[in-house]
Amino acid sequence: MIKKLFWAVLLLNLALFAYMQWGGSLTQGNGSLQPPLHAEQIKLLGFSPPAPPSAVLAASAPPAQQSAASTPASAPATALPPAACLEWGEFSGADLAHASDNLAGLKLGSLLTQREVEHSIGYWVYIPPLKKHGEVAKKVARLKKRGITDFFVVQEKGKWHDAISLGIFKTEELAHKFLGDLKSKGVKGAVMGERQTRLKFTVFVLNNPDAATLSRLADWQKGYTGIEMKAVACN
Repeated sequence: MIKKLFWAVLLLNLALFAYMQWGGSLTQGNGSLQPPLHAEQIKLLGFSPPAPPSAVLAASAPPAQQSAASTPASAPATALPPAACLEWGEFSGADLAHASDNLAGLKLGSLLTQREVEHSIGYWVYIPPLKKHGEVAKKVARLKKRGITDFFVVQEKGKWHDAISLGIFKTEELAHKFLGDLKSKGVKGAVMGERQTRLKFTVFVLNNPDAATLSRLADWQKGYTGIEMKAVACN
């Protein structure tokens, strides 16, 4: 009797111990065994990490503000361009005189400066030396009759004495074009040649010209050949 009571108490203790140790994990719901959990194999579907506050603000801002909201606070603001200057040239001869007169009428004062550019080799369009001085006078009269006033007669003694210079250019292309213009006006006997000399040209510099000045310059530019107009950074 005592032995039976001992084994009954022992079995009851073992059952109680087993329930306390594994009872909560061995049964669930209808009593079926629950498979073990492997945390390293768990994947959450359709999950994305929460966006940082700056991204949320950018997404909720109007389109015009989104780019500003997405820009880091440390990024520098876009620098404003420096004051623009305009270079107009290169001028020489009658073109230089005409451009100077036009610019003088604008009364730009210190906003207008000029600089000289020198080229060691150039080209000129000319009428070769005439044998007699009387022929030179007649040729000059015919040039004026055709509206050609920008020329000079070479006075220095030598092979070019009494030649009539009609224009000096820094490139062969410009000289060719000018020669073609002369022929279209009926000027005969003019030729083009290379001139081994140092030629000086003038470039006008306008400091931050306003819209009205730019408009006037654009109109004047149409009357010149081979003259460039470009924006540059002010010194």
